[in-house]
Amino acid sequence: MTERKLSVRMFGGFTASYGDEVLTFGRQRNSKFGQLFQILMTRPGKGFSKEEIAESLYGEEAVEDLNASLNNTIFRLRKYLKESPLPSGDYLVLDGGIVRFAGDIQVESDVHIFEKEAREFAEEQNRRRKAEICERACELYQGEFLPQLANEQWVIERSRNYQKLYNRMLEYLLRYLKEEGDYRNVEKTAARAARLSPNEGWEIWQTDSLIALGRHKEAGKVYQQIAEHAQEMGGFLSQKQQTQLREVGSRIHQPEGTEKDIGRCLMESGVPEGAYACTLLGFLDCFRMLKRALARGGYCGLCPVPVHHTGCKRPPCKGEGILRAAGRKAAQILSELSAQGRHLYQVQR
Repeated sequence: MTERKLSVRMFGGFTASYGDEVLTFGRQRNSKFGQLFQILMTRPGKGFSKEEIAESLYGEEAVEDLNASLNNTIFRLRKYLKESPLPSGDYLVLDGGIVRFAGDIQVESDVHIFEKEAREFAEEQNRRRKAEICERACELYQGEFLPQLANEQWVIERSRNYQKLYNRMLEYLLRYLKEEGDYRNVEKTAARAARLSPNEGWEIWQTDSLIALGRHKEAGKVYQQIAEHAQEMGGFLSQKQQTQLREVGSRIHQPEGTEKDIGRCLMESGVPEGAYACTLLGFLDCFRMLKRALARGGYCGLCPVPVHHTGCKRPPCKGEGILRAAGRKAAQILSELSAQGRHLYQVQR
């Protein structure tokens, strides 16, 4: 038989259960003694000073006697725990002004585990193990910390901190998966993140991965949703998000790739060094372009024209690679050479 444990979830909402039995905390789920329990569950077994707890629970309220109010809250929580599904025992320990949750039961808190994973992430040096830690931590994060208490100052501060930790680890995980070429998991992870935390830019990661997977229609739909939402928000996107959105948009409209991508694909490789260091097809293309340029520009005077195929990374060829031509005579020469090139090409075929 599996040992029962107290399981507490505070990301995306609040639930507390012991085995199959739920701790309801009465009708007032947002009561002070319920919040005291939640504070203690952020670090089960660890102590909190009464001053720290009082500041969290009553910091912005006009309370005449903070100590008396806190003692009353502790009493109410202790009474509730005795009536709860938990086994009999004294779970609230108050010693020297320090309050902690104790007992002989196993406690599992998603927030506590998340903080532990975040510390391990910061200390780990191995890329793969860091990514594994990020994956576990991001699975724990199911949404905003205690959203039903979003107006409480102590919740606001913690929620902001957890959000930063989550974003940091999630971005590391996405970058790692992209570097590994695992676009399926990039899309899956980014889609989940976009559902949990919209307006954070995770949709751009999702769109980018869909394009890499060749799923352009799905990418277009997600991109359209991003654009429509940006308009609804009045276009309030960060500079980084705007740049990413433009890049993704250009890739959607040019699924075969950007100009740089096309250039890399067309770049000839393995061309030997020399004055006419290009293939026959590249040679023909160069002369066709020169011919058009001279036809449009007319007499260009005596000027050096480098014969150099598109995409070559070397500087323009020198020596006999420089064709010195002028006016109509140059056009005639180019025309003849182009015809000879076509003839050679047909012979080779």
